[in-house]
Amino acid sequence: MASKNPRSILPKIFLLIALPFFVLLISCNNTYYRALIHLYPSLETNRIFPERTVETTLPVSVIEKKEGWDLPEKLTFRTMKGEETLFSKEILKITNTNTLIIIKDGKVLYENYFNGFQKDSSQTSFSMAKSITSTLIGIAIEEGKIGSVNDPVIKYIPELKDRGIDLLTIRDLMMMSSGIDYTRIEETFFLFIPFSNDVNTFYGNNLRRLILSLHGGNDAVGKLFNYNDFYPLIEGMILERATQMSVSQYTQEKLWKPMGMEASATWSLDSKEDGLERAHVGLNARAMDFARIGLLFLNKGIWNKHKILSKDWVLEATTPDPKDERDWKVFSFWKKSGGYYKYHWWGMKNADGTYDYMARGNLGQIIFVSPSKNAVIVRLGEEPKPIYQWPFIIKSLLNTI
Repeated sequence: MASKNPRSILPKIFLLIALPFFVLLISCNNTYYRALIHLYPSLETNRIFPERTVETTLPVSVIEKKEGWDLPEKLTFRTMKGEETLFSKEILKITNTNTLIIIKDGKVLYENYFNGFQKDSSQTSFSMAKSITSTLIGIAIEEGKIGSVNDPVIKYIPELKDRGIDLLTIRDLMMMSSGIDYTRIEETFFLFIPFSNDVNTFYGNNLRRLILSLHGGNDAVGKLFNYNDFYPLIEGMILERATQMSVSQYTQEKLWKPMGMEASATWSLDSKEDGLERAHVGLNARAMDFARIGLLFLNKGIWNKHKILSKDWVLEATTPDPKDERDWKVFSFWKKSGGYYKYHWWGMKNADGTYDYMARGNLGQIIFVSPSKNAVIVRLGEEPKPIYQWPFIIKSLLNTI
């Protein structure tokens, strides 16, 4: 009888030794416990976090409706595997879409809710929140509370001085430029996923301490595009220190109240004790209020004839930058498809020289802004089939309105 190869049993021995250690560590750490219990984030995961309210005020701003338009019967759109034609209703079904709102020329053409969601449902943003966070940075700069996008991070968080990131600027954060290393789940050996940066930033219960522990990474500041959830959290801390308000209060005073949002929103917090907003993923609001953010940008910062945001900021935050020649460490498919990334907005350059841009979040959350079509489209829901990318579905949809 042949003897077993000793190498074949090494993984089993490792598991036997490591498993009790991991179980003990996870049971003693709230971050890892959250990750173990909830695993991959869902639309309901935001409910496990404490939250802070973002109040609105009356009167609610009105967005007119235009009757008589409906979805086209079929759409032909690009997928990760090539072109495909499907019935519109089938697209909504197979992508588990909960909300679809289409606004053209300032009027609602289409608004529908599915899978038990309704107009008054509060829905989570995932990474669409990043675009809100960068918008607050723009407002704080205009108010003089933050000097400029070129200010070094250490001006506001001096605890990070002499860590190899003294040259890292606020602009670098919003451009997702290299400087601080970040490890995504996809790059992590499965046993170490609970300790990945993705897990620690999403489930962390003391994000302030996490941010203050950061150091410079292997790649030089500004050399590469590398999607990094540490960055909007740093922006949140900068906002907190520069404005002397919580991110929730600043959102309330500078966006929700002056825009007459339909309902109060909430920002998820890392914990009651630390009380830091999850500025990268944690804004929860009604779908139509997410649409209002899109309309604010479409109207170049003007809301009901009042300036909320400067036109210069809207253009600076969303237009393609021909000087941006960075290599992309992740999501290279987007760049190869004519895409770009700026101030936490994902952009798409069109063949006719125009461009569209969007706030995007996990599971296909999207606020899509098309200046050339004078349109805003919001889609919220699950995304069980990632080959169907909503930016390309929406591009096809825009050609029908």
